[in-house]
Amino acid sequence: MEIKKILFWLLSLPLSYFVLSLFHQSYNLLNWVDFLFLVGLVLLVTGGLMYVVAGGFFSSFFHSCKVFFAAISRKEEIISEIEGKKERSRIRFRKSSFPSGILISFGTGYCIVSLILSILLVHS
Repeated sequence: MEIKKILFWLLSLPLSYFVLSLFHQSYNLLNWVDFLFLVGLVLLVTGGLMYVVAGGFFSSFFHSCKVFFAAISRKEEIISEIEGKKERSRIRFRKSSFPSGILISFGTGYCIVSLILSILLVHS
């Protein structure tokens, strides 16, 4: 399975150069390195956000907001007293079906490759 990921990652590098050539009339290696870094950064941030949300980081925040707004709302308090509900359920996020580790590893790989290539281009 890891070989497929590495092969896909290696094949996506020339594909990204082709995609850049479709959208830019004048492109060179430096533009491709910049584009590769931006794609890697977007993948890294998206994967990190998916990891944080799937880990349940925001569940307690949403639960505390729900409790706060229910406490200041007199109507909600009366309804919960009538229904006999004193304990509120916690909001839980479902784990993502798409693993965020793939996005994080691809984004890190793109950023590292663009960093190496930019250092080589600047010093040559």
